[in-house]
Amino acid sequence: MLAEATRILAGEQPLQQRMHRLFELLRAAVRFRDGRLTCWLQSAQPGTVRQQYYSADGWPYPWDEGLTRKVALSGAIETRTIVVSNEAALGGHLPVAQASYLGAPIFWGGRLWGVFELRADSSAGLASAPELVSALLPLLAAAIAQEGRRLPSPPAGASDGETPTGLTLGPGRQRQLAEINERLEEMLDLHSLLSLLLRRALESTGAEAGAMALVDHTLGELVLQVYEGYPDDRGALSGQARQRLSWEAGLAGRAARLGRALLIRDVTLQPEHHPASAGARAELAAPILVHGRAAAVLILDSPRSNAFGEEELAFVRALCDRAAHPLSRALHYQDAIESANYLGQVFASLPTGLALLDANGKVLRANPAWSLLWGLNGQTGRAPFHVGLDLVEILLPRLQDPLRLTEFCTAGQRSPGTTQQTVVRLANPTQELQVLSVPTHDSQRQLSGRLWAVTDVTREGEADRLKTEFVSIVSHELRTPLTSILGYTELLLNREFSPDERTQFINTVYVEASRLSQLVEDLLNFSRLEAGKVRPNQWVTSLNSIVHELTTQLNTQLQRHRMLIQVPTNLPPAYVDRDKVKQIIFNLLTNAIKYSPGGGQITLEMREAVPGELPADHPQGRWVMVAIHDQGIGIAPDDLTRIWERFYRVDNTNTRRIGGTGLGLSITKALVELHGGRIWARSELGKGSSFFFTLPIPGEQARRLP
Repeated sequence: MLAEATRILAGEQPLQQRMHRLFELLRAAVRFRDGRLTCWLQSAQPGTVRQQYYSADGWPYPWDEGLTRKVALSGAIETRTIVVSNEAALGGHLPVAQASYLGAPIFWGGRLWGVFELRADSSAGLASAPELVSALLPLLAAAIAQEGRRLPSPPAGASDGETPTGLTLGPGRQRQLAEINERLEEMLDLHSLLSLLLRRALESTGAEAGAMALVDHTLGELVLQVYEGYPDDRGALSGQARQRLSWEAGLAGRAARLGRALLIRDVTLQPEHHPASAGARAELAAPILVHGRAAAVLILDSPRSNAFGEEELAFVRALCDRAAHPLSRALHYQDAIESANYLGQVFASLPTGLALLDANGKVLRANPAWSLLWGLNGQTGRAPFHVGLDLVEILLPRLQDPLRLTEFCTAGQRSPGTTQQTVVRLANPTQELQVLSVPTHDSQRQLSGRLWAVTDVTREGEADRLKTEFVSIVSHELRTPLTSILGYTELLLNREFSPDERTQFINTVYVEASRLSQLVEDLLNFSRLEAGKVRPNQWVTSLNSIVHELTTQLNTQLQRHRMLIQVPTNLPPAYVDRDKVKQIIFNLLTNAIKYSPGGGQITLEMREAVPGELPADHPQGRWVMVAIHDQGIGIAPDDLTRIWERFYRVDNTNTRRIGGTGLGLSITKALVELHGGRIWARSELGKGSSFFFTLPIPGEQARRLP
């Protein structure tokens, strides 16, 4: 132990850190309650620097300074039984107790360098201490002398505490410290703790302004936490809490780096020093040491020169010593609170539904996404809520395979240590939820339950479906015209035909090539629309001319159909892109012709819309409503809501025979919405369909369009 003590005391760290390590080492051999080293770093003469170092987790009972003076004057190690109490100072707040005391003066080179003291609950605790302490005294003397040589010479007007030998705190100061100590031991909140320390320091020292800052050793900064009395418009500490200041500037930073209290009695004697406040004349900074280094700094300022004397400095030092353990506890508590708060925010904000279950499947905690993804609408509020019973019961009307979820819950309880995964499919609305269930463990690594992570993979499933449909439809639509083109051209190359037959073959090739060209054009148009690269070139345009051009273009396709056009003569012009509106109407009319294979009447109707007949989400203003009615095969109600999806085609015998890519209505809808309008449809299976869309009339809404 002496060898280890020698290595500690001969180290290069500040004496504060070496003493903390020495006290920890001594606890292995001496059952003392607390310890203290009082030393004079340049021998015990009036006007020299006095320091006091305390062991961690000390008693709330004050040390007897009179007894310390007696030991210093006696020149020999003294052990005795003493009475410790705060009764005189606190009116009986703490009971009277007996303790064992050991005091050893540190003499070296004919000078007194300090006093080493230990206190224990009983005399048995210090029975073996005198011999060990006697061996330590030369090592302590050398360490104190080494620390004194390392001290920088204080500038004029500044000191680290020029304390005459024997100066002690009066009863009033001791009462204040004892009262503060009781409050500190009860506090966990960091902000409240620092606020209390600052308020008591201001009250006890008479300082007009002060602050508490935490020390960030990694960045070399002071992080301002609380402050009081500083003006809001000037000075280093006039900003908001949590502001960061470099510890390279100012007395507080120097106190944090050196790990000891510093006092400047009059800043006018030190022009190079920049006080925390522009109006300050006297400044005091004291660190609170946790595990040997500054964790926080107390800063006090006054516009009065010599506002702080040795008594104020001694009080602030004692206050910071007593605050070390409570501050360490509050910092750990604050770290735990911040970690819990951060994890809570992550837990609550994740789009993945998370639920922590116990071993029986009861939900212990769930985030908002859990209820949202399952569509529970707060139904988990009942207690207790079990996934195997309550979740299945609530979802039963929507579950496409109820046994799948039930067996998944059962398997989790049957094999609690395994990771499981499944996909739950729901209807009304259609959803696919991927559920991952992983085991959870307690602090003893014992299985405690399961964590469910639920992810909505509906869009991924839809993307896979669209990809499959795209490949299927496009390959079919490409293969059919290509087969015809290759077949007829091969015939034309290898055989001779009559002029009529050759003309018929060439017409067929032309029709199939046009079909192929239209497919490629649809794909390119849809790609440009999805990428947002299409911009309408809008002008005030008469729709009558567009109708005339379209009917002329469609005459060749109306062999089995009648076209009825209803356009009033007073129809106002629309603010549109002429080519794109022509494409919209052409797509809808060709669809009406294709899906009316038995012929019938097709009606094209245009008129100014009446507000009551427009959809609820339709923009305000004046609009032209265009309607196309047919008497074709119609659309089933289940398919009507999905006809606008890309690559979606109603799956029945008629539609498979008619063909198509499933892009026409998606492109049409995108072009209508590009003009600011809306498109919708009504249909009755076997009786026909009606498609409606709106186009803007020049006015307010036209000026709002992109």
